[in-house]
Amino acid sequence: MYVEQTRDMLKKDNIKILTLIGLLCLTSFLYAQERAKLKIISYNIWNGFEKQQDRKDKFSAWMKKEQPDVVALQELVDFKRADLLQLAKTYAHNYAVLLKEEGYPVGISSRYPITVVNARLDKFWHGMLHVKIKNLDFIVTHLSPFSWQYRLGEAKQIAEYLKNNHLDSCIILGDLNAYSPLDAIWLEKQSSLKDNLIKWDTEHPQYGNMRGGRFDYSVLSTFLAMGFEDCIGRSIFPEIKRTSYPSATLYNWKWGDPRIATVSERLDYILLSEPLASHAKQVEVHNGPALEGISDHYPVSVVIDQLEK
Repeated sequence: MYVEQTRDMLKKDNIKILTLIGLLCLTSFLYAQERAKLKIISYNIWNGFEKQQDRKDKFSAWMKKEQPDVVALQELVDFKRADLLQLAKTYAHNYAVLLKEEGYPVGISSRYPITVVNARLDKFWHGMLHVKIKNLDFIVTHLSPFSWQYRLGEAKQIAEYLKNNHLDSCIILGDLNAYSPLDAIWLEKQSSLKDNLIKWDTEHPQYGNMRGGRFDYSVLSTFLAMGFEDCIGRSIFPEIKRTSYPSATLYNWKWGDPRIATVSERLDYILLSEPLASHAKQVEVHNGPALEGISDHYPVSVVIDQLEK
């Protein structure tokens, strides 16, 4: 009797152990599958939130909800390196890099360690930051807001840099202040936007956002010609849903005000090099009412999957 009871107990214990091992294996598998994905967000935060704590708090709350793995930020005005890290920690990012501490810096935060490869300022309006995260190369930049010629020069510098350094698994992201040819059919109908830009150029002859009175597509075309994928332009329809600027907040209007649609543009991008393009999932421009009050821009995001391949 005692021997049989002992055998039964051992049998039950073995079943428990095997069940536990199975659960651990399943958990590890699911975790590996989840970690094979990378959620990336790019966001121009408008003059460093203009030192308004309520805007910063709303930003952090949204980031906590979204749980991104990598966040590229532009217009980190008056931020020090410690400030960016402190902000990043509010949404569980323990790694952050700021390009510079003056002017209109760009920066990046991540769940994973960040290796700074290059930080360039010369001949860039706001600079170019090259970092590596999980064997991916990230180029964060914020191109000139005033001159298509200067922007094109910046784009050519980045293109040359990518070519010289053989950056195949690469992501270019930020506020490029430029237009994608994938938006051309819709954009060319934006007569109010075109009139506003022509008027601005006339009043500021030292610059020029329009190219001979027309929208310029050369900046984005420079990257597309290298094989980079404009995943937002390929994935989101109708085109008006792609717009990332301006938010209603810029004009102190309410979200959905019909005037916004007449001056809307897409200036914010996440461009994927050719090997990454087929792995783009959940491409979004977050231009709904939830983010009103944070910035004059709306953020853009993409999830990349199957990174182990």
